[in-house]
Amino acid sequence: VYSAFGFSYIIFIQFFSAYLINEAGIGVEKAGQYFMLLGFLSIFCGLIWGTVSDFIGRKYGLALVFLVQGTAYLIFGLLKGSPGHLLATILFGITAWAIPTIMAAAVGDTMGSRISPAALGFATLIFGIGQSLSPPIAGKIADWSGSFTYAFILAAGVAYLGMIGSLAIRKSPIKS
Repeated sequence: VYSAFGFSYIIFIQFFSAYLINEAGIGVEKAGQYFMLLGFLSIFCGLIWGTVSDFIGRKYGLALVFLVQGTAYLIFGLLKGSPGHLLATILFGITAWAIPTIMAAAVGDTMGSRISPAALGFATLIFGIGQSLSPPIAGKIADWSGSFTYAFILAAGVAYLGMIGSLAIRKSPIKS
């Protein structure tokens, strides 16, 4: 599940500005304003979504964030005007770093305090594998198609798979 986040979010972040500048043609300044908005909105997303996951459960919190992020990627790739760019920026911004926060809490809940640091380290390795695989794949897709649209659709599909995977998470009886 964590690799799905690594794979999908990095496509969005990696190609965000290039898409806005080169494909959408909005200019560097406007692209920077969108990115600044994304960054500003992301400041408190871990706290907010961590609290949400405390109330509705880790798997449902993760699934909800994956749903919102996948939708942001789809909107970004398919709705070519400013309203789509703005909506996608807001949706991603309010969820940007929620998955790492919820994942850390889920690992702690599942593995217990004694082995949680090692388990989170392993989960982060899996995240990193997803994160390292997607830019060259998405870049090849963009080169082949002449558009970033299909790369963002791929990111959305992987995020939706992460949502489905999140719903399959079970709490382990391991406790320390």
